[in-house]
Amino acid sequence: MIKTKLTIQILVSLFILIPVFASAQLSPKDAISQMRHGINLGNTLEPPNEGEWGNPSTQEYMFDMYKKEGFNFVRVPVRWDKHMSTTSPFKIDQAWLNRVEQILDWGLSKGLYMVVNSHHDGWIKENYANPVNQARFDSLWSQVATRFKNKSEKLIFEVANEPVSPMTKAQNDEMHQKAIKVIRKTNPTRLIIFQGIDWGGSDALINAAIPNDPYIIGSFHSYDPYLFGLEGQGTWGTTSDISALRAKFQKVKDWSDKNNIPVFLGEFGSLKKCDYNSRMKHYKTYMELSETFGFAPAAWDDGGDFRIMNRAAKTWDDDIKDIITHSSLLSPKMPRLSLFQDTIIKLDWTNLAADYDSIYIERKISATSAYKKIAALKGNAITYNDPKLPQDKEYIYRVIAHYNSNTDLYSYPQKIYLPIYVPKPPVLRQLFTGQTLAIPGKIEAENFDIGEDGMTYHDSDLKNVTGDLRPNEPIDIYDLGSSKYYVIDNYPGEWLEYTINVAQKGLYDISASIAAVVGGGTFSIKIGTTESEVIKAPATSSWVTTKMANFSMNLEAGTQIMRLTFIEKPLFYIDFIDFKRVIPAGLSTLSNNGFTVYQHDQELIFNRESNRSVETLRIYNILGSVVKNMKISDPDFRISTQGMHPGVYIVQLISENHEQSQKIVIQ
Repeated sequence: MIKTKLTIQILVSLFILIPVFASAQLSPKDAISQMRHGINLGNTLEPPNEGEWGNPSTQEYMFDMYKKEGFNFVRVPVRWDKHMSTTSPFKIDQAWLNRVEQILDWGLSKGLYMVVNSHHDGWIKENYANPVNQARFDSLWSQVATRFKNKSEKLIFEVANEPVSPMTKAQNDEMHQKAIKVIRKTNPTRLIIFQGIDWGGSDALINAAIPNDPYIIGSFHSYDPYLFGLEGQGTWGTTSDISALRAKFQKVKDWSDKNNIPVFLGEFGSLKKCDYNSRMKHYKTYMELSETFGFAPAAWDDGGDFRIMNRAAKTWDDDIKDIITHSSLLSPKMPRLSLFQDTIIKLDWTNLAADYDSIYIERKISATSAYKKIAALKGNAITYNDPKLPQDKEYIYRVIAHYNSNTDLYSYPQKIYLPIYVPKPPVLRQLFTGQTLAIPGKIEAENFDIGEDGMTYHDSDLKNVTGDLRPNEPIDIYDLGSSKYYVIDNYPGEWLEYTINVAQKGLYDISASIAAVVGGGTFSIKIGTTESEVIKAPATSSWVTTKMANFSMNLEAGTQIMRLTFIEKPLFYIDFIDFKRVIPAGLSTLSNNGFTVYQHDQELIFNRESNRSVETLRIYNILGSVVKNMKISDPDFRISTQGMHPGVYIVQLISENHEQSQKIVIQ
């Protein structure tokens, strides 16, 4: 007896001294935080007998495939009523329990989280009020919980799938509370998923009664929008589409934070018949939102219209599988595909991280073929051109951000059709009025040459906002009525070209008719090789009332191209440009001179006969070309003749609207 007591004391002392390394209980939040890439083993254990809905019997290799590709949890929908008695004690067939256990063990042995539920057990939803049905459902979970009570914490129970009318909200709340109470008799800390009424939608979860239990997880399903996800109608992916889905997720997240309950997105997806590009973006958006809000997403895979794994062939639909397992919020934002020069497919994308080591481009010809790497680019690349491709085919592309020491991140793929190239006839410059525009004369701004962007005009947005004149061209033209038009919305860098004919070489005074609420916008004109100064638009405090912007240019004779270039804002409208030759042909002098000029050494000395101020002095040679053009303010002044060859010249003084001319011979 003494020996026995001493032994017990020693053992107790050792127990106190030796630390106990018990593992911490898995919390709902910890589990959901680790369940990032999920898939359903759908339409497999739900038929009356396994394999009757087009899928082969479940095999262990399927879980090896899940694990290899990066999935970390599998939801296993199970229908129990065809394998259990309808009378008390409602015993489940041992063979069926063995089979379910075998499948769950395959997943658990690979380190996967496994979710098992009651699926397609319509009898409890259709007549919950029947006490026999309630007892049968309680027995179902009592037997399942007892059988699996010693399984890994990674086995999670889900009470029911998509409760729906005629079951009421109150009945669904009661069903969950009773089932959880039954499970807790044998599984006091097992994680349990509960779901709301109305097909398990997000609003139903938010409105469901929350079980009083610390080990619960809330669940909802979403194939939104219904007409796209479950009917395959239309397209999806606009900013409005994504905003609507984000708003749904945000409501669930708000509920989750308020109640401290993590969220399980038990099913999501869209039909294979959906528009391909929309479907890829749909899956990617669900994964992005799940990552953003911390939900555990399980894509629905039924082996048919929502197939992700071809289980019999041991192959994958790589597009969807890689979106689920190899994409993240830092993946490249999928390329915008376009045709460049009619025969080249152009990819443009956005990099959402700055530390990619490199970028890979992958391409395949059809949805069933394998991707091939076609380019390796620098980590900051954002565009790629794919030339010399066979025509009349569809091509699918994706962009992969590569890390030398981390998992590659995949964009969602997109598809484009490359048609057979039919060369277009060359676009030729044509005259809008049918003839060259004459100088001297008035050139209406809207009469620019016919051609295409980059040939006879350049417009920054390639849209005709007004459609008032020349609606098939992008230049915005405003119709004021009575055949009067303004060219409007002239942004910096835009330009117009006109084919003009200058009748005579010489200096021309030019007036541009401008309307501008706020002045200060600038433009310039180039005719042939001659360029004007930068001209500033006057303020008219109106988009209708005009003022003249005046300047001059020395032009060569003949047919030439005139380019009107818009340089700086503020925006202004332009009506016309008027050209007047300063010295008529023949260089005759005016009779009312009003001043004297004579040469002394290397200077011309001017004396005015009145006090009228002089604004401009111009001197022309005998051919009519301007050799000097300068501003003068004093009545009496002198200028140098350096660089002027001996000969006959015409001197012209311009004051306001008054012109005075005189002939002089320079020695």
